[in-house]
Order: sequence, then C-alpha cells, then structure tokens
Amino acid sequence: MSVADEEALSLEQERSLERDWKLFTALTFLFTFGFAIYSGVFQNYLQHGFGNKPVLFGGLESMREIPGLLAALTAGTLVMLAEAHVAAVGLAITAVGIAATGLVPSFGSLAMITVFWSIGFHLYATVSSAITLALAKGKEGGRHLGRMAGVGATATILGLALSWVASQLFPDLSYSVYFVAGGIAIFGSAVLCWLLSAHAEGGARSRIVLRREYSLYYLLIFLEGCRRQIFSIFAGFALILIYHVPVQGMLLLQFINSIMIAATAPLIGRVIDKLGERKPLTFYSIGLIVVFCGYATSRTVGALYALYLIDNVLFSFGLGFTTYLNRIVRPGELTPCLAMGVTMNHVAAVTVPIGGALLWEHYHNYQLPFWVGVGIAAVSLVATRWLPKGHSAAPANA
Repeated sequence: MSVADEEALSLEQERSLERDWKLFTALTFLFTFGFAIYSGVFQNYLQHGFGNKPVLFGGLESMREIPGLLAALTAGTLVMLAEAHVAAVGLAITAVGIAATGLVPSFGSLAMITVFWSIGFHLYATVSSAITLALAKGKEGGRHLGRMAGVGATATILGLALSWVASQLFPDLSYSVYFVAGGIAIFGSAVLCWLLSAHAEGGARSRIVLRREYSLYYLLIFLEGCRRQIFSIFAGFALILIYHVPVQGMLLLQFINSIMIAATAPLIGRVIDKLGERKPLTFYSIGLIVVFCGYATSRTVGALYALYLIDNVLFSFGLGFTTYLNRIVRPGELTPCLAMGVTMNHVAAVTVPIGGALLWEHYHNYQLPFWVGVGIAAVSLVATRWLPKGHSAAPANA
C-alpha cells in the first residue's frame, strides 16, 4: 500500500470516527431526554396512582433493579454481538416498556412492565461506558466520559423543561402522554445506536470475568450502588411524601440539578484525568458523608433542596470508578468487567430499597435510611484510600 493510500485510509478512519462520535452524542442525548421525561414525573405518578406506601414503592424499586443482577450473565450471553448492537437492543426494549408504563391497569402489571424495560436499560447501561472508551481510543477517557455526562445533563434539562411547561399549560394531562413521549425519544436513540461502526467495538471479549485483581473496583461499585439507591429513592420520596412537593416542584429541582451537572461533569472528568482517581474519589466520599448527615438531621425543606442538588453534582465523581478499571483491566475484559460491576452494584440495588422502606415504615422515620447512608459512605472513604496514587496501574495501600 502506497503512502498516499495509507493517508487516505487514515483520513477515512478519522471521518468514520467523527461520524460515530456524532451518532453516539445524538443517541446519548435522545436517550437521556426521553428518560428525563419519564423519571421527572414517575414518583408523582406513583403517589397519585397508588397512594402513600413507602414499602410498596421500595419493593417496586427492588424489582426494577433485579435485571441488573443478571448484567454479567446477559452481556456474556450476547458476547457475539458488538457492544453497539447490544446497546441498541437494550434501548429498543427500554423504549417499548417506558411508553407502556402509563397504560397499565394495576400495580402488579406496573411491576411487570417496569422489570421488562429495566432489562433493556441495564443492557444499555452495561456497555455504554465501554463504547465511550472505545471511541476515545485510549485518550482522555475521563474527559470523554465527563463530556457525555454533560450531554446527558443538557438533554435532561430540556426533557424536564418540556415536562414542566406541559404540566403548567395542561395540568390535567395524563401521565401516559409523558411516558409515550419518552419512549419515542428512546426508540430514536436505539436506531442511531444500531448505525455505529466498528470504532464503537471493544474487540474480542470474554464472556464473564471475576478476578481478584479487580476486587477493589467491585467493592467500590457495590458501595456506590448502596449509597446511590438510598439517596435517589428516599430523597425524592421524602420530598414528595413528607414535604408534599408537587410534580412542578420536583421537575424544577431536577431541572436546576441538570444545569449544574452539565456545567460540572466535563470539568470533573478532566480533573480525574489529571489527578488520577484517588484524590477525587476521596473528596467524593467525604462529600457524601456530609450530604447524608444533612438529610438525616435537617427538617428544613430548603436545606433538603440544597443537599439534593449537591449530591447529584457529586455523583459525577463516580466516573472515576470506570477510569480506574480502564486503567488496570486486561485487553478484552473491559466490557465483561463493567457488566460484572453492574451486577455487583445491583446486589445493593435490589436489597437497599426494600430494606430502607421497611426501616422507614416500621419506625415511622424517613431519616433512618440516611443514617445507613452515612455508614456506607464512611466505608467507601476507607476503600478509596486503597486506590493507587496518581496514575499508577497497581493499587497501593494507604
């Protein structure tokens, strides 16, 4: 092959990679836009449709997370499919399930449709970070993960804004309209995902991976699952069930939150690239302890609003878990390791919602789950001290 041919091939590859980045950015936007419409009104939909029942809601959350337990097995079963095609199938399933959410006649059928779309959601979630890192070609993985988080946050802003305007103009609008609109947007993301080229593939990969050298990653991701479930579920339920925040208020809160994430997530990704994971994740754990203590002690709704926003901005530091794994993983094992991480995360996700709801209902105190969160964040702080300093590939004890 002549030098001119090699240069032409290289130029064609660059154009193809640029096309894939545009497609992936667009599909990330559409998915997050559609999911924002769904999630922005879902907790209010539960409260209006099924009453003030923390155990019922916690049980639904636990069932929704069950497919995450099977992420490693599912990703291993689909090992012959490229990551982009696995993601596209997952997005299509998610779209159908979310569109049908408002059409179910009973809580039992709602649980069934929620588990159905959750299967697709977790397929996509398992491989989306791997696709981002594959497109990054080993350069500035944290920045690219942060950039995609920023794209998602921007899409969330627009999705929540649209939902809020609709709730103001049409206060009696059926929840099913929101869910169908979200499903349509997510289905569009599935179509775009199927069009990604070989640049989005991670290469040949193993079916299931569970190695001792990845144990710190698995521990950290398990603890992350515990704390994330506590806050994402019980913070919202506390605002709605205890402080009676209406759908418009929750949409506005999430809207402000998304603006803050869009501004900070790319910056946090660059910080992780520059400093490594240890210092940012240590700061993250300390911040979580403060947030959980605040929710466990404060009875002022304004303070709870502020803590809600702070927690969601801190969540972007979780990019460090993925960049740490990408730094130490063996060739061909990134996707199965991420899948196993999703499974470890969801061991917590299945048990924490129902456990926290039982605590809340038995003791009639919504703040108890947050004290549990303080303990989990403290354990996570200790675990982050085992991360390597700087950009070293091997974990080092503190």
